[in-house]
Amino acid sequence: MPLYSYSKLNCYLQCPRRYRFAYIDRIKTEIKETIESFTGNIVHETLRKLYKDLMYEKMNTLEELLEYLRNQWRRKWNDGILITSEDYTPDNYLKMAERFVRDYYKRYYPFNQSRTIALEERIIVDLDGTGRYKIQGYIDRLAYRDGGIYEIHDYKTNMTLPINKYIEQDIQLPIYAIGVKDRYPDAKDIRLIWHFLAFDREIEIRKDEEEFEELRQYLISLIRRIEHADEFPAKPSVLCDWCEYKQICGEYKHRYKLETRTLDDYLSDRGVQLVDRYAELLEKREKLLEEIDREIEKTKKEIIDFAKREGLDTVYGTKAKAKVIVGKRHVFPSKGDGRREELKEVLKKHGIWEQVSDIDIYKLSRLMRDGALPIEVEMEIRKFQEEEKVERVYLNRLREDEKRSLSPEEE
Repeated sequence: MPLYSYSKLNCYLQCPRRYRFAYIDRIKTEIKETIESFTGNIVHETLRKLYKDLMYEKMNTLEELLEYLRNQWRRKWNDGILITSEDYTPDNYLKMAERFVRDYYKRYYPFNQSRTIALEERIIVDLDGTGRYKIQGYIDRLAYRDGGIYEIHDYKTNMTLPINKYIEQDIQLPIYAIGVKDRYPDAKDIRLIWHFLAFDREIEIRKDEEEFEELRQYLISLIRRIEHADEFPAKPSVLCDWCEYKQICGEYKHRYKLETRTLDDYLSDRGVQLVDRYAELLEKREKLLEEIDREIEKTKKEIIDFAKREGLDTVYGTKAKAKVIVGKRHVFPSKGDGRREELKEVLKKHGIWEQVSDIDIYKLSRLMRDGALPIEVEMEIRKFQEEEKVERVYLNRLREDEKRSLSPEEE
C-alpha cells in the first residue's frame, strides 16, 4: 500500500501538477539547498542535541550549545548553498541561528517542563485501521507530562509569524497526534506546540475527538481523490518561484524557452506572434465597442428628444420599436447613507421590516408604487425618498404583423 506523508499530501493541495512530476513521474531535478533550509537544519540539530543530552542527564550550557551550532555550521557549509538576497551574507544567517537558540534556551531553561520521550521520532498513522491509508511523519520532539498529557513540539525557523487562525487550520501536527493517540492508549490530552524561533513565540493548539475524527475522514477522502485523479492541473501561486519543476511546467516552459533566444528569434516565435495578434484584436474590439457605446448613447438621446418633441411613448422603426420612458422615480437611501438606519427603524415600528428585510430598496419602492402599504406608513417613509430623473429606451423587435403594416407598399 502507498505510504503518504504530510509534505506529499500538502504538495498535491498546493499544486497537483508538481505532485505528478514529483511522485508519479518521479522526475529528478537538481535542487540547490537554500540558506533558509540550511539554517533550519542546523538549528534543529542543535535543539536535538540539547534534549538528547538531557535524556542522558547532561545539561549543556548556552555557550556549549552555541559552540556546537557554530561547529556544525562550519562543517556542513558549502558554496553551493543558495542565498537569494544580495543584501545578506552567510554570517547574517549564522547570527540569526544563534539568536534562535539563545532565545529558546533562556525561555525554557532548565527544560523541566516535560519529559522527552523521543526526538525526530518516525510515526506511522493508520487512518482506517486496515493499513489501506497510511501516513508517516517525523516529530521534532515528543514529550510527556503527568496525567496522560502528551506534547508534540515542532520548531519553525521561517521569518513569518502566522496568526492563530492559520495554525488552527494546519493539519501536520494533528496528523501526528492521531498517530500518538493510537500508539499511546493512555493519552488523555495531546497538546500541539509550535515554536516560532524567529519571534521567540510558542503557540499551543488542542483538538477534541470529533476534530480528530473529521481529520481522519478528510485525509482518507484526500488520498482517494489523489489515487483516482486523471488530471493534475497546475495551480499557479507565489510558491511557483520556489518550484524545482518550473522549467518543464506548462505554465512557465514557454517563457524559459524564450529567455534563451535572440530578439529576432523571440519576435519570430509562433506563440509570441499569436498572443500579440490576439491582444491586438482584443484591443481593437475594446476601442470599437467604446465607439459603438458612444454612438448608442448619442442615438438614444436623439430618440428621447424626438419622442418628447412629437409627444410619443413609442417610436417605430423598420425592424424594431423603441419604448421611451421619461419621468422621475423615487429612491430610498442606499447602503452607507446615514438615513438608512433611521428608515429601518420606521419600517420595524410599523411591522413591515420582514417584507423588505435588510431594506430591499427595490422591493420597498415597488410596494410604494403599487400602493401596497398603509397610507400612514407610506406618509412616514416618503420623507426618505428622493426624486431621480429617469430617461430610458427599451428596444423590442417588431412582430411580423408590425413589420408588414409599416413597410411601404411595393409598386
